[in-house]
Amino acid sequence: MFKKLRNSLILMASAGLLIACVSQPDVPPSESRAELAARLAVQPTGEMLANDDGPYVFYAEDSNHLNLHWVCGNEVVTHKQSISKTIPVQCGYAKELLVTQPPTANPQVRFQASKIAALSDIHGQFGVFVELLKNNKIITDTWNWNFGDGHLVIPGDVFDRGPQQTEALWLIYQLEQQALASGGRVHMLLGNHETMALYDDLRYLNPKYEKVAEQFGRTFPELYGPDTVLGAWLRSLPVIVTVNDIMFMHGGLHPDFLELGLSVEEVNEAFRQSLGMLRSELREDPLLNFLYRSKGPLWYRGYFRDTDPINSDMLDRLFEALSLSHIVVGHTSFSGVFQHWNGRVYNVDSNMKRGESGEILFWEAGEFTRGTFSGELGEVPAWVE
Repeated sequence: MFKKLRNSLILMASAGLLIACVSQPDVPPSESRAELAARLAVQPTGEMLANDDGPYVFYAEDSNHLNLHWVCGNEVVTHKQSISKTIPVQCGYAKELLVTQPPTANPQVRFQASKIAALSDIHGQFGVFVELLKNNKIITDTWNWNFGDGHLVIPGDVFDRGPQQTEALWLIYQLEQQALASGGRVHMLLGNHETMALYDDLRYLNPKYEKVAEQFGRTFPELYGPDTVLGAWLRSLPVIVTVNDIMFMHGGLHPDFLELGLSVEEVNEAFRQSLGMLRSELREDPLLNFLYRSKGPLWYRGYFRDTDPINSDMLDRLFEALSLSHIVVGHTSFSGVFQHWNGRVYNVDSNMKRGESGEILFWEAGEFTRGTFSGELGEVPAWVE
């Protein structure tokens, strides 16, 4: 199986297949920059209408059109338009959108960057997410890319818990396009909650989205099916990437991973091929059962907890085998960004799921710093129990 995967990945790489890029207009023609900034400023933290949500964008059968759906004031709004046109604002996500044809998965797993920013576990807390990015100058007041040729890494868990995951996903989708146009990149990685939603484990889903799916007459996973813009995009995303010699993933890697004898490219492809499979099917496959369980890259917590704990010698094995200097992960919540294992491991789950605050990890010129919620830059402290 994985010999075929490896050959396929090599062919994809040689063909130069990358995610399509369409630049996003900075300001809609009908609004000035100041007007747009004033309108957007109240969106993330203002009072939300009970179930306003959208857009949910489906590719039409002719591939040149889009079917659009919103819930506005508890009423379903639908619209069909050309894929080349800007998607207007109805309710939910408060900025116009341009979307692409379904993206082709990028097999590349190693990147080089002059500067890096990382945060994770947004969990539907769009207000905190936007303010953190704005205050740390990753985006402008009009929600546009402001990080130049830098790389922003988001190691998963946009889904579940909070009430504005749709908005967070669309912002990341837009920023990915804008970053590419500026010579930078956004690396959105899959977390355990993205994969859970796709295989219909909805234990942590905000009740708002249960009602939205009901109003559309669909199951929640169908709102992110392969025939949707966001669903196709999610299915193209990786689980693990390395920027410079820093590896990013949602949970972490247990050294038992090395015994699989798989490349990171093969691991990413295995996840892509398995997205949407039933949980019972995942458990029946020995490889997928490992990847999706407690020692796999989506769920492992052993860098910080006593369950399947790691030690210094085990870290040495991982770092040497994978040619790494650092590992950065989310998944395990802390009160901020901290360094662990003498600066070899960094956490970027700063408990944004509470909807109150968050922090962001920066790397530039070989040095790590952390940006606070208010945008102050400082040293990354060591975690002390």
